[in-house]
Amino acid sequence: MTDGDGRRGTAAPMLVMRGVTKRYGRLRALDGVSFELRGGEIVAVVGENGAGKSTLVRCLAGDIDIDEGQVDVSRPVAVVWQDLGLCDDLDVVANVFLGRERSRVLLAERRMAADARRTLERFGSQLTDVHARVDTLSRGQRQEVALARALSADADIYILDEPTASLSVLRRAEIMRVLGELRDAGRAILLVSHDLDEVFALADRIVVLRHGRIVAEASPAEVHSDDIAALMSGIETESAARRQLNRLKSLVDQLSAADPAASLPLVVSATAAALDQDMLCVHLLDHTPRGSMLRRSAAIGVPPALADDAELLPIGTAGGLVGTAASLGQLVVTDDLSDEAAWTGYLRLASEAGVRSAWSAPIVGSAGVLGTITGFSTSAGRLDADRRELVSLYAGHAASAIEREQLIEEVSRRNEILESLRAMLETLAGPDRVDGGLSAALLALCRGLGARTAGMLLTDVTEITGGEPRWVHIGIDETLESDGADLRRFAEAAPGDVDRPQRLGDGLAIAGLPIPGGTGLLLARWDDPAEPGRDAVELLDDARRSLALALEREVLERARQEAAAARRSQQLQRQVLQQLSHELRTPLTAIHGYASTLQQRDLTWDADSVDRFLAAITTESARMERLVGDLLDSSAIESGLLRLRRDWTDLRLVLEAAAACVPDRDRIQVSVAASVPSIWADHDRLEQVFVNLLENAVRHGGADGWVQVTAVAAADASAVEILVSDDGEGIPPELAERIFEPRVRGDGSHGAGLGLTIVRGIAEAHGGHCDLLAGPRPVFRVTLPIEPVDGDTADRELADAAGAQGRG
Repeated sequence: MTDGDGRRGTAAPMLVMRGVTKRYGRLRALDGVSFELRGGEIVAVVGENGAGKSTLVRCLAGDIDIDEGQVDVSRPVAVVWQDLGLCDDLDVVANVFLGRERSRVLLAERRMAADARRTLERFGSQLTDVHARVDTLSRGQRQEVALARALSADADIYILDEPTASLSVLRRAEIMRVLGELRDAGRAILLVSHDLDEVFALADRIVVLRHGRIVAEASPAEVHSDDIAALMSGIETESAARRQLNRLKSLVDQLSAADPAASLPLVVSATAAALDQDMLCVHLLDHTPRGSMLRRSAAIGVPPALADDAELLPIGTAGGLVGTAASLGQLVVTDDLSDEAAWTGYLRLASEAGVRSAWSAPIVGSAGVLGTITGFSTSAGRLDADRRELVSLYAGHAASAIEREQLIEEVSRRNEILESLRAMLETLAGPDRVDGGLSAALLALCRGLGARTAGMLLTDVTEITGGEPRWVHIGIDETLESDGADLRRFAEAAPGDVDRPQRLGDGLAIAGLPIPGGTGLLLARWDDPAEPGRDAVELLDDARRSLALALEREVLERARQEAAAARRSQQLQRQVLQQLSHELRTPLTAIHGYASTLQQRDLTWDADSVDRFLAAITTESARMERLVGDLLDSSAIESGLLRLRRDWTDLRLVLEAAAACVPDRDRIQVSVAASVPSIWADHDRLEQVFVNLLENAVRHGGADGWVQVTAVAAADASAVEILVSDDGEGIPPELAERIFEPRVRGDGSHGAGLGLTIVRGIAEAHGGHCDLLAGPRPVFRVTLPIEPVDGDTADRELADAAGAQGRG
């Protein structure tokens, strides 16, 4: 009901005070107080202790006389006194009907007991024994009896002095409901209370008393509780609205200048200050292997045990009010944890930590719920409308801060993707061969995609794989070996018409590689089954094109190398033919000259001359045979066709046999250490190696010089080293490596220049090496493995079996 000016209440006031003054000696408890109370409204009187509230109640109820002024009361009045005004030696029924007792017959007593019980049940009292003495009841139960006495009077005016001070949250809510019903029924209610939340929830007008005077009268819709508190204390403060605006302006200024990572902590701190909340907790949505969960990201003032327990919460009622707020997308409030039997889990720990009430608000962004802000309080009570609005406002700022940080992270992630793609392209475009850099390129791709593993299958690319399928796999975690087999099965079972990237589900994607003369597939797998996203698919598409271009470049490069090798081969062939014709011409000329001389019929040669001519023919024939043999061996080495007949070989016998084939055998000293074992090698080819080295040493070591040959086992016992040295002059550094090239000869050398080339080729065919050691004297070192190298194991097993059979 409202009057003509829009104010709630009937037109005619039920209670009027005009200039009421009450003195206690020199103290003015009330000083010229005037106001009206109309039917259908609740007027709240507030003030600090000593403001005159209780004196006002006593004056209105007629309990004391006023010194000045006038009080007009036109309707019946019921009062709830601050000290309750109960008779402790009477039971509940007697106190409820005190002064309004009915006849003393047994039937009337039963009726009063029933009426008293109904009145108590009206506001949900749990007091069942209405015949209990009042002095046996708790403070809260005594408060309920006083309220029942007032309500049972069925008055038109109710004057209530702190009517809910000792009640629980649930009983307080019931009393507030009953008072609202009385107001709607046209009753006039004067409420004296210290609880501003209760006042703002019930009152239509608020009268502020200070030092016995009315200093303000306002509507709860127009002021904030902080403003009323300031009027009660007499402290001039800025309005709550202005203060919140200043806080919000400051927050916006800080957010615009702050680092994105610091935005959310700023919002949390500002929220705690604006709501005067000592305990605040923020949870953000986190996608885990178990599903979407709420992970605590910040906490202010929350006890460690409660903070640890609330570290990870499910969405929904299983996550308490935090999970429920995230699930519903709405503010969830618990006024009193002790009354909420439905909430389980960490709220029980919260109650044990002294928390009495809590609320949780969703942080809603453009894409939905991002998390929650939760407040805990050590006192029970409701969250008023203004604080609810502030919670929503600051939750919006939190959403903006989170999305801003996510946007920065997304931009950073895209930059990382571009860097990864650039690194992959640099790897593929570098000097290393593509097939050797594929693993590094795939690793860069994995990091850019955020994938767990990646693989590439190449088939029919003869220029790169030799015609055989080639599989390359890389994983971020070295323990993910099984992923390689899974990916390869997917690749081998994939259809041949795969072109652009395709999602296969379960976190897997595949893309075709357009390679000339063959086919290729690129695969990647993510931990998250929902991946890959659109960005990842686009990067995979770019990566497959880059890989295809790199592989095509490799094919073209190999074709160019083969063409260059063919041209070089033709050039070498021409050089060999030219040199061969020159080298063969000398022995052929000698042989032809001696043979034609012997064939002249007009000349007769003695036996010594004939023998001398035949010996020259034999020598030149052997020289030509050796020259042709060297050319054939060199050609076999260059083409990789040199065949070896390996067996367990005694190196001492090889060196002694080689020394016996060299002129001036007495100048050669052979020393083989006792620790040198038999080696897996071709006896004849090794003899050829050392014959060449010893002939060079004898030829260049001087007429009286010595040639030293020493053989020792390597330090790791995996190979043997043979050193061949002489007393001649050292080889110039510029020739030290070139002398092993074909047709390169030192000063004073003759022949085709293939001897050292053949030496190194035979050593490398055995898995060893031959080089020239730096120093004043020429020292050649030949290193040979003891055990068979890769690919020789089967030959060794056959040789061992044959040897065993022969011994049997």
